[in-house]
Amino acid sequence: MRTHPVLKRTMTLCWVLGFVLLTTPAIGHAKKKKEPPTKSIHGHVVDARKKSIVGAKVFVRNVNKKTTTVLITDENGLYAIYGLDPKVDYEVHAEHGKFVSDKRSVSSFLNRFDNVFNFELGPSNSTGSRTGVSSQGVQLTTSDQVRLAGDWHVPGGVEGKLPVVLLVHGFGQDKSQWDGFVKERLLLGGFAALSLDLRGHGGSKQKAGMPISAEPAWRSDPRQFPLDIEAAVQWLKSRTEVDTNRIAMIGCEVGADLAFLASGKYEAVRAAVAISANAGNAQALANAVPDFQPHSILYVATQADLQGVNSARELEKRTGFPVRVQVYNSETVGVQFLQETPEAAELVVDWLKRM
Repeated sequence: MRTHPVLKRTMTLCWVLGFVLLTTPAIGHAKKKKEPPTKSIHGHVVDARKKSIVGAKVFVRNVNKKTTTVLITDENGLYAIYGLDPKVDYEVHAEHGKFVSDKRSVSSFLNRFDNVFNFELGPSNSTGSRTGVSSQGVQLTTSDQVRLAGDWHVPGGVEGKLPVVLLVHGFGQDKSQWDGFVKERLLLGGFAALSLDLRGHGGSKQKAGMPISAEPAWRSDPRQFPLDIEAAVQWLKSRTEVDTNRIAMIGCEVGADLAFLASGKYEAVRAAVAISANAGNAQALANAVPDFQPHSILYVATQADLQGVNSARELEKRTGFPVRVQVYNSETVGVQFLQETPEAAELVVDWLKRM
């Protein structure tokens, strides 16, 4: 039987419309805007003998809302929290019995979504717990009247003047990120150490008596963080226990850029370690220094941080002998990587001992 031409065209049109309706998403199921990934915080809590602590409390404080979540470590001393808002700042610390850890920070400025914080609780965390070791908070004042907070650590049992290391954190972090490295590596290696809160971070949030907050633009501004390094170097040179011919600096992220700057600006800074540097920011800071000649820098990066790897290679070309670039196959970055990778920590200390 022949189909009438008009009926045939009508059938064809209905078939096409039906196919379109079946293959086109409904308006109510339109593609949603991709949400930013949430953040997680997890880690391991141990005692002074490195044994896992069961039942330790880990406090995760939402700085913006001023609320706190309390986690309890499991039978392996582990804790974890997931699904945290990436636009919020957090403070984390651990407690067990009478022992309280230092605070760690997770900043909304950093796109670091997996955050690992390991805590050691016990006598070794107390000030002066190792024989002869002394640790104290100090205050420095910059040339533009910013009050800087620092922690000053001196090892025991070392004769004569001390080699010293200035430690500077990344943007949105604070000096507490260096606590484990100072206690487990530098003090045991015979180094004194000054860990510093950059302006607008940690305990360094006042300028001429007025509150200040860190701005991302400061990372490349020679009139901001470099003044903090100037004050720290001068403070170290004034200490009678310091060997002023053996001052070194370790920096992470923006601290790495400042370590690059310090190596070429201050004769007193004899060696530097730059972890996860940013070549663009580092060079912007250095452009303000006449006759800039950096030297004796160890650049450290991980393959998870492609910018850090490329920046290390680029800054290596501007750095005088001795210079070394070390790239590790790791998914972690910054100070967290240094804490979790013994061979990297050993390389850093060996580099400092050469100064």
